[in-house]
Amino acid sequence: MCWTSLIFTSALSCRSQASGAQAFYLPGVAPKEYQDGDRVDIRVHKLSSPKTHLPYDYYSLPFCEPAEGKIRVAENLGEVLHGAVIQNSPYEILMGKSEFKVCCRSKLNRAQKTNLVNKVRMDYRIHMIMDNLPAATKMIAEMPDGTKKDMYDRGFRLGFIGSKDIPGTEPGTAYVNNHLRFIVKYHKSDTFSGARIVGFEVEAYSVKHTYEGEWNPKDPKLTSVPLRPDLPPMPAVSNEVIFTYDVVWEHSDIAWASRWDLYLYMGDDQVHWFSILNSLVIVLLLSGIVAMIMVRTLRRDLAEYNSAEEKEELLEESGCKL
Repeated sequence: MCWTSLIFTSALSCRSQASGAQAFYLPGVAPKEYQDGDRVDIRVHKLSSPKTHLPYDYYSLPFCEPAEGKIRVAENLGEVLHGAVIQNSPYEILMGKSEFKVCCRSKLNRAQKTNLVNKVRMDYRIHMIMDNLPAATKMIAEMPDGTKKDMYDRGFRLGFIGSKDIPGTEPGTAYVNNHLRFIVKYHKSDTFSGARIVGFEVEAYSVKHTYEGEWNPKDPKLTSVPLRPDLPPMPAVSNEVIFTYDVVWEHSDIAWASRWDLYLYMGDDQVHWFSILNSLVIVLLLSGIVAMIMVRTLRRDLAEYNSAEEKEELLEESGCKL
């Protein structure tokens, strides 16, 4: 507790330096205020699946890449120690500005389509981070007593498999979620200027976008906007996928210090037996190596100790004989 307070005090004292010096900020410790129109960065984390337990890099799939190139960043010290690969994203979000944007059009070759379909069938989820908050998907769970309760799940689904229960889909066909709706919750107070982000929810949709004429990345004329429920979903085996997103800002009474409380209502995850087995094998291997080194060291020390005693005995015997 004292160590955390010391870091928090140091971060605040460093941030209050002169404007000519570069301020120090320890992410996740001190809150960050955003003014209207400030850019809010979204970081991409990884792809994970409850079936395979094998994570993949976000850009291993044909997603849109940022114009300035992929840059690895770290949100906090725990992610650095954990070895998490966090990178920038092409999503441009401005504080308080709700808008619809086209991210890019991605053309897929045969290998990319196969990889995308396999990831969808393995129920992979996409993880993102905004202001040190992981993306969450809101769900409504029905309790045993009949009441309904809001539940949250980390990340959002890459896609889904069509079935008879889902209208407009073919059973057994993989569909990709190519439209994201970022629901950003912010909190304002008289004690500070600007706004603080206290919630980051993502709603993923599969939409088969259409456009007029030839594709123009600067002025894409989509005929599938605004989004309607009757629009067909986007198959993962298509030759091209248009990725879009929109932003919704919601005011919240949740304070910045309590913004992690909703993650306590996460859904039950499956046991990661592969990770547990992998950790056990590594622990046993390292324990065996340490035990072998200790045994060899002890044997060498005992051998030297016995040889020293034998030399003393020989000297005593030779002295008596003389």
